[in-house]
Amino acid sequence: MTLDDLVADVALEVPDAPRASIKDLLLRAIYDLCVKGNAWVVDDEPVVAGADTPYAELEAPMDAFPVRLLAVEVGGKALRPGTDYEQTSPTRITLKPAIKASTLRGRLAVRPRLGKAMPGELLDRHAETLRHGALARLLMLPQPWREPELALYHQRLWEAGVNDAIRLAAYGHQVGGARARPRRFI
Repeated sequence: MTLDDLVADVALEVPDAPRASIKDLLLRAIYDLCVKGNAWVVDDEPVVAGADTPYAELEAPMDAFPVRLLAVEVGGKALRPGTDYEQTSPTRITLKPAIKASTLRGRLAVRPRLGKAMPGELLDRHAETLRHGALARLLMLPQPWREPELALYHQRLWEAGVNDAIRLAAYGHQVGGARARPRRFI
């Protein structure tokens, strides 16, 4: 799926809206989903460069910008945030103990650069959520197509989709709920 496919889907819901506005709102929904929901996580590549210097920086793919470091490890040992490292800005990391390795592997949440979209496989996975996010904003604009009640409906579905993205980033595709059943009181 591409961004143009999503624009066409949203245009079916609100045919009077200009396609440029729909595209801008979809890009905003992509940005928000990546920042709030960790929808795009990089974990197959080194994520910290220059770890053995005081100027360690986070590395992201070419069309992405780092948001937050989810996990980092040195020699198979996971580092703890706040104790072993601190992310001082979206692109900088301060390591507390001295590290001898120059690059570190881990999990990094990223967002697309401004005006860019996420990869197609992520657009496929989060298409419904992105559609609801764009419609929630589009239907609240002071235009002839304004429908606040329908916008609130799409806003609730958008928030549920963001929560699903957070769960997916944290737990993956594991089966089962996060709640435990309490033992019977005897």
